This record gives sequence, C-alpha cells and structure tokens, in this order.
Amino acid sequence: MAYRKVHMLEIKEILLRIAKGQSKRKIRRDLKIHGITINRYLDLARSLGIDPREAGPDKITDDLCHAIKTAVSSPKGREPSSRDKLLLPVKDKIEAYLKQGITKTKIIILLAREGIVVGESSFYRFVKSHLGSYMRSGITVRLPETEPGQYGQADFGRLGKVWDNDTKRERIAWAFIITLAYSRLMYVYITFSQDTRSVIFGCEEAWDYFGGIPEIIIFDNMTTVIDKADRYSPRINKTFLEYAQTRGFVIDPANAGHPKGKPHVEKMVSYVKSNFFSGENFISLEDCRERALEWCTNIASARIHGTTRKVPMEVFESEEKSCLIPYDGSRYDTPFWSVCKVHPDHHISFRKSLYSLPTRFIGKSVEVRGDSALVRIYFEGKLVKTHPSVEVGKRSTDYDDYPDELTPYTLRNAQYQIDEGSRRHPVIGDYIKFMLSGPYPWHRIRSVQRLLRISDKYGAERTAAACSKAKAYSIYDIRRIEKILKNGMENKDRKDETYPDVRGQLKFLRSSDSFINYK
Repeated sequence: MAYRKVHMLEIKEILLRIAKGQSKRKIRRDLKIHGITINRYLDLARSLGIDPREAGPDKITDDLCHAIKTAVSSPKGREPSSRDKLLLPVKDKIEAYLKQGITKTKIIILLAREGIVVGESSFYRFVKSHLGSYMRSGITVRLPETEPGQYGQADFGRLGKVWDNDTKRERIAWAFIITLAYSRLMYVYITFSQDTRSVIFGCEEAWDYFGGIPEIIIFDNMTTVIDKADRYSPRINKTFLEYAQTRGFVIDPANAGHPKGKPHVEKMVSYVKSNFFSGENFISLEDCRERALEWCTNIASARIHGTTRKVPMEVFESEEKSCLIPYDGSRYDTPFWSVCKVHPDHHISFRKSLYSLPTRFIGKSVEVRGDSALVRIYFEGKLVKTHPSVEVGKRSTDYDDYPDELTPYTLRNAQYQIDEGSRRHPVIGDYIKFMLSGPYPWHRIRSVQRLLRISDKYGAERTAAACSKAKAYSIYDIRRIEKILKNGMENKDRKDETYPDVRGQLKFLRSSDSFINYK
C-alpha cells in the first residue's frame, strides 16, 4: 500500500473504533489504512497514558490526537543537510552580522572569504529556518473598512495602443482609475497623456460620474500630482493642490514603492486591462472613452465584488452617494503656474504672451498664475498685477507701469499725441492732427513724438510759428521744421528774404568759346 498522509480526524476515527471494540482488520479494510500505521497510533496513545482498548470513547480527545499527529510528523534522527552542516557552526557570526544591519548578500561575500561558500538561495533558506526574525516579513493585515464617502484611490495603468485622430498614428493609451474604497465603485478615464491637466480632467469626469467627491483621495506618487515623494513630508504639485482645495478633498500620497498602500485601485489596473481593454478594437480615443464608461456602468459596477460580495453600484446608491462632497457640475478652469523674470522692457513672457509690470520689478523673478480669463502675477507671495489673458503672440500692457517721462513715447495713440500737442499750443495740436490724418497714421507717429520734444526745447510759441509756416508749404519733414527753428526763420516770410549780389565775386568765369568741343 502506497504511503499517504493521515489527517488528525482519521487518527481520531481509528482510536474511537478501537475503543468501541472493532478489529484492526475491519478498520484497515474500511479506512484503507495499513496495519503498521494502526499499530503505531496505538503504541503512541499508550505512551501518552491512554490505551484505547481499555479507555472509553470519551478519553479519545482532540488533544490526544494532536499529540499523536505531532509525534508522527516530527522527524526523528534525520541527518542535517549539507547546508546546515556548513552554516550551523557560524550561526552566531551570521546573527551578529544581521544585527549590525549588514545585508545578506554582503554576508555571503564575507563568509566566502573564510572559505564558507554557499549559494544565495541556500543562505536565504538557512536564515529563514534558523534566524527567521531577520527575514523581511511578507505578511499583511487587512485594515478596517472605511466609512462611506471617506476614501477614494487613484492610479494610472498602461493599456496599449489606440488610434489618435489628431496625430494620425497609434499612441499608448493610459487608464486613469478612481475607485471608491467603501462601495468599490470605479470610474475609468482613457487618455494619451499623464500630465496635470489630464489628471484634473479625469477627476472632473469621475466627480460627474459619481455625482460627488470623496473626502480623501490616495494618489500614487505620480509626478503630475506629487513633485517630490517622501514618506513624511511629500511636496504636492501647486496646480493640483489648488485644485484639491477648490474641490474640497484632501490629497493623501501613498508611500513610494508601496502598492499595498492603495490595494483597491492597484487591483483594478489589471482588471481593467484584462476585462475591458484586452481583445478589443477601438476606432479612436473617443470610442475607447465611450466604451469604458459603458463598461464601468454595466459590467464593473454591476458584478458581485469578490471581497465585499455585494454589487458596487447598489452599495454606492444606497449607502455612499449621499455621503460624498456635493459636485455642482461646473468644470474647473485649470490654471498654469510658472516663475518668470521681468525683462528690461517691463514685460514677462508667460505662455508665449507678454504682460507688463511696473519698473521696480525689472530683473526680479515673479510667480505667475494664468487661466482662461486672468493672469495674476505674485511677488514674494503678494499679488502685484492682474491682466486679462491674451492670445499667443499678443501682449497686455498697462502704460501706467512705465516711468512718467517715457509714457508719452510708448503710447501709439493718435488722439493722445494730438492732445499733448494742443496742451502745448493749439497750433501745434492742429499741425499734429494734420500730420496724422489719413487711414494709417502710424508711419508718422515717431515724427510727431520728435515734434513734441522739439517744442520742449525751443518753446511752444516758436514751434507753433514754425508749424504754421510748415503747414502753409505742406512740409511734413520734422528735420526741416527743426532747421527753421535752429536758423530762426519761423517768423520770416519768403518774399522778405534778400540775397547778396555775388556776380562780381564769381571765380573761374569762362567765355562761351571754352564750351566748344569740336574742331
């Protein structure tokens, strides 16, 4: 008869039958157990002080059977393995190394220097058998269930290639998964990118699907959410932190390299890939998103969950939905944060557009927050400037940011220049209006600015007279006006001008015969 392992219940059955007077032959035939094994159990029972033939069935206890089972299972006289023969003599030395924090790989090297050569697997088995307290424990504990609406877990999972209509090629698609810890209801958002804006948009889609927001979200240490992973003081991305504050949930980063910290969503990554994505053909990203939403509702949320043994959607509707933070459905305007330097032209470059700042900030670094409506600029944590958002390549300039002496020359405004000229003298204002008349006055704006500077230099009265004279002769050249003022000709008429008689003073006067060039 082949050897087979006998269970403790079978040992008890053998002893009970013997106590009731059955023969060993019948027991052997009924239970298919060898007679030598039956005799062995009888001898062990007698050695423990109980003879089944004389004792009643009430003496055959579980403790007796367990003691017999232990005695049968314990090896007797077995020779130690070659590994133990090699390592047992140096067990104390190995334990001392482990107490010092030396790694097992290093201990193997140290032992080899002493001539004790052992394989890595054999050494690990020796430590596990004889120094088990120094092995990293693989056991876990199940945490108590959370309250409804208290926790959610979020993570990315790589799916595969999906056609992108924008780039006209296949790209790797990622599943952003949010799972509610209490009901196990989950939402899957498919995206090509893992940036902060994609995470926020995925969260917004999830809140719309759930109809609310959990109090705490456990995130994997994705760089789009966590700038620096740390067990005790992680640094959260500023854009996402502002989003969390707006929506009212708390970010709880999982420990780096510790997937058991978010087991609910970690398990769902493989579930989504195997049950939803594998074996399917998707026309585009939009098609994949629509089918993911249908799969979440009709399959993932309608199944009986393996742990809770309940249907996630039913638990969510009856117990958890009412406990979530209300979500009004209005989509979040995701901002951009950046650190910019103020250039000498009083402007910063933010998202390929220009925004002005006062002169005192030139050369300094400022923090900039921009969304679809406004651009806010902060210096040392204080808001110093607000601009409306402009298109790429455009600029938003507040002319009050310029110094007072430069403002007139930075404003390319025709009416402003006319008003400045009129303030000096009405004739100057009329002349500037005369110069800037036409459909496109900008080509003369620099001339007008120079005219205003000339009036400051030569005085408004003289400049007005020069402008009157220039306007009478349709002169637009500012250099000629300046020459008039320089020569003091602004008040002289052309007919009053006299020219000296230089006929008698001409030199090299030749006769007409000198111009005859033929023979």
